[in-house]
Amino acid sequence: MTILILYFSGTGNTKRVAEEFKACLLKRKVSVIIHSIEEHIDLANISYDFLIIGFPKYYEYPVMLMLRYLKHHLQRSEKSIPSLAFCTQASPLQTDFTGLERLLRNKNHRLTVEVSFPYANNMMIFNAFRSTEPSKLIKNQKYIREQIDPIVDLFLKGEISKEHTKAWQRPLIYLVAAACTKLMPVFAMRFTVDESCTHCALCAKGCPMKNIKMVQGFPVFQNHCLFCMRCINSCPVNAIRYNKRKCPQYKCEPFLPSTEEKPSV
Repeated sequence: MTILILYFSGTGNTKRVAEEFKACLLKRKVSVIIHSIEEHIDLANISYDFLIIGFPKYYEYPVMLMLRYLKHHLQRSEKSIPSLAFCTQASPLQTDFTGLERLLRNKNHRLTVEVSFPYANNMMIFNAFRSTEPSKLIKNQKYIREQIDPIVDLFLKGEISKEHTKAWQRPLIYLVAAACTKLMPVFAMRFTVDESCTHCALCAKGCPMKNIKMVQGFPVFQNHCLFCMRCINSCPVNAIRYNKRKCPQYKCEPFLPSTEEKPSV
């Protein structure tokens, strides 16, 4: 049995959860292949029996970048592939997975398990979005770790566990997500850098949308931003500004060791 884990992670939250799924599966002696969609792997050359997909949630909907990736790169399987989808989010809200489910069905993948994990807010460029309290972050990490094992149990047994958004909400959620995904990049032109910029180009190299170009040693922000916050949160000197305002950085911390894990000596 082989499980493929595919994920997109802006600043690390989803990657951390994907790694927790991997660790849980390895303890069960299950073969695991794990990749970020940014690695541009050829999925046609990978054989797997189960699929796990992870992504951050944007506007109560799976990030459109992941949906586009699956549409163009996920191969239609000859056999039906049980699939699990999880998202990371700042607040404990359910997610509309119906669009993803339809897409997977067209690829002969059955979405059997859906789960939304409250984690931490990594977008603090707007005053309305505050950083997650450290105690809340620890609580969320503990909750995620406790949930993964029974979720994997359900998944491997072929049981169904889905989040249920109201039918009348789904078209509205999709329209909001599609509109915001299209319109929000315009506001990316408000990103700038101050004089503390060291010209390291890490922001340009790390941008998943290739939205940042280096011009005479300085990053210039264009208009196809995903608003993943990777540039701000990865800048070594916090030189990136939004509306000329310095914003707090979010650093994704590793999960604390579980009580079952013995500290190394």
